[in-house]
Amino acid sequence: MDKVTKYKQIAQKILDEVLDMMKNMDNTEIFEVNEFEKGHFLLMTDGWEGAERSYGPLIHIEIKNNGKVWLRQDGTDLEIGRLLLDYGVNSDDIVLAFYSPTMRKFTNFSVA
Repeated sequence: MDKVTKYKQIAQKILDEVLDMMKNMDNTEIFEVNEFEKGHFLLMTDGWEGAERSYGPLIHIEIKNNGKVWLRQDGTDLEIGRLLLDYGVNSDDIVLAFYSPTMRKFTNFSVA
C-alpha cells in the first residue's frame, strides 16, 4: 500500500473514533464530510450553545498527493497531530496548517 492511501485510511480511522466519542452531545450534531479520493477528511458541528449557533469544522485533515498530511483544523482537546503520529504518520509528513508558516518552524513537524 502506498503512503498516500495509508495516510487516508489513518485520517478516516481518527475521524471515525472521534465521531464515536462525540456522538451523544446534546444540542449539537457532529457529522463527517469526506472526499477520500481528493484527500479531505472533516468532522463538522452544527448545533446550539444557548442562543448562539455553533457551526463549522471541528477537524480538517487533508492528505496531499505528495504524502503530506495537512492538519488544517483541530478544534478538539485530543491533539489530532499526536494521534496521527501514534497511528504511523511520520512527523516529517505532518504540517500543522493552523499555525502560520513562520511559527511552524518551531514545531517538531514539517513546515510545508
